[in-house]
Amino acid sequence: MGMLGCALVYVGFVLFINGIWLLGILQDKHVIPMNIFTGLLIFAGVMRTVVLQGADITSYFYAMQSLLFAFTYLWVAMNVIWNLEGKGLGWYCLLVAVVALPTAFTSFPDIGLFILWLMWTSLWFMFFLLLGLGKNIGKQTGTWTIVNAAASGLAGYLILIKAWPWLPAT
Repeated sequence: MGMLGCALVYVGFVLFINGIWLLGILQDKHVIPMNIFTGLLIFAGVMRTVVLQGADITSYFYAMQSLLFAFTYLWVAMNVIWNLEGKGLGWYCLLVAVVALPTAFTSFPDIGLFILWLMWTSLWFMFFLLLGLGKNIGKQTGTWTIVNAAASGLAGYLILIKAWPWLPAT
């Protein structure tokens, strides 16, 4: 679970940066480095997993989960770099929310990850409403992004220090 913990710490960081950006505290250019770094970090972790453990379907399922995040952050960076509108990203977020909801239920018996997946599902759905449909929920989405940042980062940190209550027995 080490790579998961590491990834979640950086998911917390990037969500925090993106949340305060949505609240108008940061300019567009300020979110590029963290989105690229986190997207590439997760992508590299996925490639490592697939190369080293790619023989079984479970590793591909975990890869799919991680790539939902990686591509989201890379797309955010691309939108800012190339000054693209967010509509395509918003519709992608709807598809991610549709995949993330049943994925939450595969987390059992890890109640913490189940809750995180539900939180992320709702966040991706909010990004669909904000970007895909143009709903005026920027402040609410920014605030919920920051809440998700804190929960994700804390979860990652607890996993890394082996204090996550649902760690598998070793």
